Amino acid sequence: MRKEGVCMGEFDGKTVLVTGGASGIGSFAAAAFAERGAWVCIAGRREDRLAETLGALRFEGGAGMYAVCDVSDEGEVSRMMAEVLDRFGRVDIVVNSAGTSGQFAVGNAEAGFDEWRREVDVNLNGCAYVCGAAIPSMLERGWGRIVNIASVNAFLASKTVPRHPYNASKAGVCGLTRGISSTYASAGITVNALCPGLFETEMTQGFFSNSFALSTFNRQIPAGRPGRPDEIVGPILFLASESASYVTGQCIAVDGGMATGSFI
Repeated sequence: MRKEGVCMGEFDGKTVLVTGGASGIGSFAAAAFAERGAWVCIAGRREDRLAETLGALRFEGGAGMYAVCDVSDEGEVSRMMAEVLDRFGRVDIVVNSAGTSGQFAVGNAEAGFDEWRREVDVNLNGCAYVCGAAIPSMLERGWGRIVNIASVNAFLASKTVPRHPYNASKAGVCGLTRGISSTYASAGITVNALCPGLFETEMTQGFFSNSFALSTFNRQIPAGRPGRPDEIVGPILFLASESASYVTGQCIAVDGGMATGSFI
């Protein structure tokens, strides 16, 4: 049986770690892996949200757990990985979906750099910490898949809504992805990044709750609409699968054509 382009049961016996797994793209991915036989750990900062999301997952042969972790804290990431290894014995697949965003403009003398540090710590440093903690387990088995969730904002910027730390940190995720992929490709580990455009998540509720903002944004998307959950889950599953064994170091826009620059 196939669903979203990947065979059901494709991930039987695989252990998957999804950061930011309690909501948004992370929760979409966790649900898809659970339905395909994987053992899944979702990680995030809020235990109540993690417990709620884990309870809603439908496992087909695997099982699940959650780990409370702030990925911007290297020590917490190490403890999280120890919990996963203690429960499941290994990590085969990582989806780095933890992220944060806000408005900040470099050059605004009144703002300071607290927001810059916060976003870079979570979006970029957190991604590096999780990759660093997972790779040794993958090296032991000579197989691994890492899918980093970057953003179309790695390529595109807004004149009216400055998000400089988000632009920089997500572009950094793409650079990190290429660097790690080059180092570990010969060891059977692939590392890729997806750069989503507009999807309805907790982080993008501001667009979806404002019909004018949403319609304006949609006009900048050649496809004319936001993405559906299955349209980001499909690429995640592909990059995590055996079918993507020769795909590594890529930063792939999943954005309805936004990155083509076809703006009105």
